[in-house]
Amino acid sequence: MSMSFQSHDRLPRLHQPDQPPDLPAWMLDPPPARRTAGSRVAAALLALPGAAALRRRWWVWQGRRRLYQRFPNTMKVIGFLLCFAVSLGLVMAVWVLLPRLST
Repeated sequence: MSMSFQSHDRLPRLHQPDQPPDLPAWMLDPPPARRTAGSRVAAALLALPGAAALRRRWWVWQGRRRLYQRFPNTMKVIGFLLCFAVSLGLVMAVWVLLPRLST
């Protein structure tokens, strides 16, 4: 049988409203957050003229679709070819330099 809405109300509550909370005083009324050096620098930078527009442009730039998201297969092929070229260059460099170092 499934539990109906009325029977859900009969379940015992974990915390009754008339009970005081069991948390310590420092958790019930925490001290205000301290201003760190980073928050002071951020506030000073945001107070500069044009900072809000620059921040909005940064958010738009961060939200753009990346090239690897628009062309995933093309980027995989380019990445494979780039890795192949770098590894081939390293092997060729070792092949050329190893005989010179051993003499």
